[in-house]
Amino acid sequence: MAAIPFKINGSIVDMTGDGVWPHMSKEIREQLIAHFFTVDWKVHDISLQARDKTNDGALNDAINDLKAHKAAIKGPTITPNKEETKAFGLSQQWDSPNGIIRRAINGAAILRNTIEIEGIEKFAPLMNDVTIVRQAVGGIYGAPNVSIPGRGHLKVIFTDDKGAEQVLVENRKVDAGVALLTTETDSSIRDYAHAVFQQALAMHKSVIFAGKNTINPTYDGRFIDLFNEIFKEKYADKFRAAGLEFNDKVQLIDAVVSKIPQGKMNNMIIALKNYDGDVVSDQVAGEHKSLGLMDSTLVSADGTLLADPPHGTAPDLESAWHEKKILLANPTAHIFAYAEAIRHKAELNGQQEGVELAKKLKLAVVETIEAGLKSSNLTGDLAKDKSKSITGQQFIANVRDTFAAMISSQSTRKSAAI
Repeated sequence: MAAIPFKINGSIVDMTGDGVWPHMSKEIREQLIAHFFTVDWKVHDISLQARDKTNDGALNDAINDLKAHKAAIKGPTITPNKEETKAFGLSQQWDSPNGIIRRAINGAAILRNTIEIEGIEKFAPLMNDVTIVRQAVGGIYGAPNVSIPGRGHLKVIFTDDKGAEQVLVENRKVDAGVALLTTETDSSIRDYAHAVFQQALAMHKSVIFAGKNTINPTYDGRFIDLFNEIFKEKYADKFRAAGLEFNDKVQLIDAVVSKIPQGKMNNMIIALKNYDGDVVSDQVAGEHKSLGLMDSTLVSADGTLLADPPHGTAPDLESAWHEKKILLANPTAHIFAYAEAIRHKAELNGQQEGVELAKKLKLAVVETIEAGLKSSNLTGDLAKDKSKSITGQQFIANVRDTFAAMISSQSTRKSAAI
């Protein structure tokens, strides 16, 4: 049995966000995590106000620490529109911190997992333990998209670094409308494949890649060709030893998406291109229950991981904090993010006891919710009897008590949620 609190070697970065979530972060660290883990936290305030005050130095400092320590949590943040930029009194309209972080650490894949809880009715009840992985870069994001002024022809010309030209598209007839040019690099696809296969082994899940090579045989076909190359060279033996599989053919995305709510993709990792994954991950969240019962991680091919709750900042719940110091938000996904960052850091360190303890923390959250469903002793979003709902602080305390009881009784329950 691991000594409690268990010391995690090295440091973990904590990027606290906007709204009530820096306060929720502090509550989770001090009232839950500290009872069971000794962690050297590198805490960075990346709220809009901190970014504005430091000309984004606050975010850059956090990213540098993430590069050094390879494990982090990020709280929910705001990407301001024009109205919010003015309302917050910002010096400029700051870009999404998520996009900046992805580019800075060469983020390859974003994973969204359903948190499975007995007693919560799903909108797709047959669906269970589905992981959607989207490429973190490429595709339509940042792609040139332009207006076509009238009837004519398009020509696409590639010019290499030495000035030599090659016509890629010779004579595409067009009329007044729009055009979009998406591109992928072999290196980013390879990084994506490595990240997917590494996470599959960590999660003990088989993998499929879903696309539309019947329509885009060269574009989507490139993904599966490079996935197969990477798999055969680096992961085939590891998958075989673990009893896992990777299908060497592109699965048609429309067929795969139709099978998800039917329960035919359960316990699988479904790897998708960037935009496809962006859409399908939200579809799965809606069919599951909500983003509040999903966990999310950004991973790089070099083993860097950033865990973050996929939900927003919940501005409608802020007044309770400012007026009464009450946290009304459900911290489930946020606690999962802390547990995942700790699990990953322990795995990097070779601290298997720490890995298992972090997985048990996730299970403690699940068991706390399952117990609360019977008593309505849950936050307002989940409590069946709203008059008995509890605060986020009380939920964190309940998870702490559940986790302590699990450790003392050496609970061996297994769950797809971990």
